[in-house]
Amino acid sequence: MKRPVPVESASALIDERIKELGDWRGKTLAKVREIIHEADPGIVEECKWRKESSPGTPVWSQRNSQDLWISVPR
Repeated sequence: MKRPVPVESASALIDERIKELGDWRGKTLAKVREIIHEADPGIVEECKWRKESSPGTPVWSQRNSQDLWISVPR
């Protein structure tokens, strides 16, 4: 079983993805991320389903709650 990416690393990966996109997708992901953190400052950022061919999917979650995941088109 793969280990989850540490929170600090996941946040850095999401930052990197936003910069990498650089167009409307990056701006939209950054805005959605901002709204999520405003709504719940204690939310945990993760980056799931990472592999060589994919940068992964940003995921925000709380304990004992369902995940909110956002897939950004390539």
